[in-house]
Amino acid sequence: MTRGIYRFSFKFLSAFVGIILLGSLPGLFNGLSINPAGYIESVKGMFGTLFTIGELKYRAGQEEYFLFPHILEPLQYSLIVLLGALLLAFILGLFFTFITMMLPRKGKKGFKLFAFLFESLPDVFIIALAQIGIIWFYKKTDILLLDVAAYDKTYALPILILAILPTVFFYRIMLLVFEEEMQKQYIDLAKTKGLNRQVILMVHVFRNTLIGIFYHSKSIIWFTLSNLFILEYVFNLRGIVMFIFEHPTPEIFTISFILLFIPLFILLALWQLLAEKVSKEEAIV
Repeated sequence: MTRGIYRFSFKFLSAFVGIILLGSLPGLFNGLSINPAGYIESVKGMFGTLFTIGELKYRAGQEEYFLFPHILEPLQYSLIVLLGALLLAFILGLFFTFITMMLPRKGKKGFKLFAFLFESLPDVFIIALAQIGIIWFYKKTDILLLDVAAYDKTYALPILILAILPTVFFYRIMLLVFEEEMQKQYIDLAKTKGLNRQVILMVHVFRNTLIGIFYHSKSIIWFTLSNLFILEYVFNLRGIVMFIFEHPTPEIFTISFILLFIPLFILLALWQLLAEKVSKEEAIV
């Protein structure tokens, strides 16, 4: 238990300091020249800002507003879209994996080929295709699924669009680890005891592959986060990314990323603990 606390604390502090160092980078440059002393002062100033974060303001038009609690609204919207897309992608990836594992060999090849081809498409292309699809649907039905000029928050469509590629990634990873797990000896033992394939997959294989899924899910989460930046910009969603674009200061950039990082770190930590507990195996991160 103590080892786990130290491990998570070290990872959290390392990432926290890394975000501050990244957010302070503008202080490294003085025109076209590099200014190390200026960067050190910028880092010190950024740490100082965190201690007086309640007094930080931003400008909107001719008015100034306190950063808190105004930043929490776009942050909440972005987190709902991001976490909703990840949850949907995980469920769909698991569902398609179970379906594929129940198919004969020829059916599996077809699913794998489709997933491979779809995975090779650039993420920007998927988002652009979704935008074109919305415009086409509007022209055909006069129903606007997503108004990029509106300030009303929509959730279902952004979550669906953002979940497309993560679903394919989860599916490919789950299918790979499931097939590897099905080659192990205990699967033959389970079959001799009369357990059907559905029970073996849903109970034994899924439980024993959680650690493998966890290893790959971290990269999927950060990939989905990067796609969220593109999605918010292209569709003019009023999330944390647009807030950063509209108020591009090092302080707002740094604080926004810290606020995004904390819930994602907690999510990964809980996911790791769950995977370790269920599979009875410690994940090495």
